[in-house]
Amino acid sequence: MAKVFITGGAGFVGSRVAKLFVDRGDEVFIFDTFKQYLIPNAEATPPNLLLRLRGFMDKIELVQGDTLNKDHLRRVLNRIKPDIIIHMAALPLAFMAIEHTEDAFQSILGSTVNFLEILRDFEHPCRFVYTSSSMTYGDFVTDPVTEASPQNPKEIYGSFKLAGEIVCRGYMRCYNLDLAIVRPSAIYGPFDANQRVIQKFIARALSGEAIKVDGDGSMRLDFTYVDDAAQAIFLVGTHPAAKGETFNVTRGEARSLKDVLDVIQKEIPELNVQYGP
Repeated sequence: MAKVFITGGAGFVGSRVAKLFVDRGDEVFIFDTFKQYLIPNAEATPPNLLLRLRGFMDKIELVQGDTLNKDHLRRVLNRIKPDIIIHMAALPLAFMAIEHTEDAFQSILGSTVNFLEILRDFEHPCRFVYTSSSMTYGDFVTDPVTEASPQNPKEIYGSFKLAGEIVCRGYMRCYNLDLAIVRPSAIYGPFDANQRVIQKFIARALSGEAIKVDGDGSMRLDFTYVDDAAQAIFLVGTHPAAKGETFNVTRGEARSLKDVLDVIQKEIPELNVQYGP
């Protein structure tokens, strides 16, 4: 039985990863601010966060904390002595990174550096998994996109995620850390409360609102179901051969926005889609 420490473990993907480790019989610790990024001033824990943990909350330890508080993070890690760390806590939305650049920098890069600084002197050996993003690639210039494809992010979020990868590799080489990197892509599924594209489409369809799409809907994304992404991250955290490696976490087949809307329209025939500039 391993001790598993998951930052952002109450989140959309982190909660699914936590459940996989619980099902394996591991001792799971969730470290989370228990805040929702789209409701930054909410005092109470948003109900959807607790719903994500329903059914296994009695099998985990919840620790409220912020990865930017390095002293508190160090104390918690020294107490738990985890065998596996899955670092998923960070601002999850690209448009918010544009609007709140300094917060995004601290959330994505500052928190990661805090972990690496602690781990360089950490006496208990552990696997550290850094959650990056497919947005580090920018425009895809190869088909398929492999882990060795050029990385040229187009905006702030992908740039900070790429910077985190570079810092992780530097620490890994200098301090011989057991580290792996994952790059998820366009994750969707139940309990997503962060206004990603599929969630927004479905919400508007159910409410009868028109869905406005820039262009003709030909933009393609490699949509990945949340449980598939969680399974991949779980494997990277547990497989010995993952040490030092980087993994794309994707469905492996890009689909257009029009494809997505066609699927939704099969279930909601009255869907109103407006394509245009």
